[in-house]
Amino acid sequence: MLSKQEIKKAIGLRVTQRKFQERQLSPEQKKEVNDALRDIVPINSESVLHWYFSPEFPSGSGIVLAKMSDFSTPSLVKYGFEGEQIVLNLTLKGFSTSWARLPNYLSMIVVGFAADGSGDIVERASRFLYREANRKPLKEVVYGKEDYIDEKMKDIIDAGRMAPSSFNRQPWKFEVLGENEIAIHGWKKIPLIYEEVIAIDLGVVLSHMYLMANAMSDRARVEAISQRSYLLTF
Repeated sequence: MLSKQEIKKAIGLRVTQRKFQERQLSPEQKKEVNDALRDIVPINSESVLHWYFSPEFPSGSGIVLAKMSDFSTPSLVKYGFEGEQIVLNLTLKGFSTSWARLPNYLSMIVVGFAADGSGDIVERASRFLYREANRKPLKEVVYGKEDYIDEKMKDIIDAGRMAPSSFNRQPWKFEVLGENEIAIHGWKKIPLIYEEVIAIDLGVVLSHMYLMANAMSDRARVEAISQRSYLLTF
């Protein structure tokens, strides 16, 4: 389980990579990737999906994905919840990653190393430095009993606020229900074509917030309220 400092570091370093080196992983690097696949905390007591690494991909050093037969919204949320933990673990190990979706394929995580070249370095640095400006301010995403927002809760909410989302939609709201309760609401009505990516995005933001809450309280728990709303208690 990652510490609070490790989670903050991973979220801070985590940048979606757009250009990868085309190179194979060494046996030691493959072991690090496989170790990251085993270090997953599922939503509550559910079993973890069957994640695996495949080097057979024309970008980066390979891809990480899970075998799935159920593509309902809750299952896709779970996919994002677990997959983002892998992304954060790989980030701390020095890998570059990118969530990617191809037509007729489930979203996957491209793994590898950033392409060489000053242009790519500048682009990566710019996206890192201006990420805060590209995220919605706290007042736009939080509502409810805001008097309960202390430093601990702010750390949890910020972990979610800084989560990535497809096309930077940031399709969520955080409702403060009590001293140790936050409801995370995704979009209620969306075009069917976006169902997969929006559900996975919801899993990603839940992952960030749960990991931060769990690092500060071993009582952290996530449970579904509705199809696109979840309750985080800690």
